[in-house]
Amino acid sequence: MKKIISLVLTAIMICALLVSCGANKSDLQSVKDAGKLVVGVTVYPPMDYLDDNGEWTGFDAELAKQFAESLGVNCQIVIINWNNKVAELNSKQIDLIWNGMTASDELGQKIDFSVSYAKNAQVAVVKKGSTLTASDVKNAKIAVENGSAGATVAQETIQGTNINKVTAQVDALSEVLAGTSDVAIIDITMAQSAVGKGAYADLQILDGASYGDEIFAVGLRKDSDLKAELDAFLKAKYADGTLTTLAEKYGVGLNTDALK
Repeated sequence: MKKIISLVLTAIMICALLVSCGANKSDLQSVKDAGKLVVGVTVYPPMDYLDDNGEWTGFDAELAKQFAESLGVNCQIVIINWNNKVAELNSKQIDLIWNGMTASDELGQKIDFSVSYAKNAQVAVVKKGSTLTASDVKNAKIAVENGSAGATVAQETIQGTNINKVTAQVDALSEVLAGTSDVAIIDITMAQSAVGKGAYADLQILDGASYGDEIFAVGLRKDSDLKAELDAFLKAKYADGTLTTLAEKYGVGLNTDALK
């Protein structure tokens, strides 16, 4: 009887050990075991957007696909609610946030960042013919993406009195086009790529309304072992000219000091 009890206890301990090992599996190993890297984004040209064939493209999308390839896995790009990005990352619904994300000190308390790869700022976008000036923005109806750097600027820097929080930066532009907001505060990378063209031909960047300097980085879970792989990848892609080529293609400013 004692021998049987001993064998049962040993089996239970082995099972517990296996479960524990599975629970503590590293992010890198989990990605390789799954055969895919799940990347969370919003529709944000020129960083992440759908081409005419419905395929993801853009500065970040191209890099994410190349990074997944370097790991020997597929890249699965999924749309997330930007305001819930930290929860989706930490609950392991996604592996990375790769979407022209500002590496703020506040966000850095919740997640880790890759090496910074690009620079950014916030600008105001209005309809062509608008009489608004930079000093008028505070009292205008401002559209921003909820949880974005633009929302922070509208609240803390501009101290707007009427802020309309929407789901994505493209929605903020649509608000201005529809006349339901007077001005949108969005990333300069997106503004330079989209404003004055196509569906946004009737919009323009407001003179004198640029706010702050920011850096973009990829978001990872705290202490993720994917960070070392990703940092090495980004620096290698800068060294071999890939990042420079993509920056010229999509009109993105690189953070060259961090990439050297």
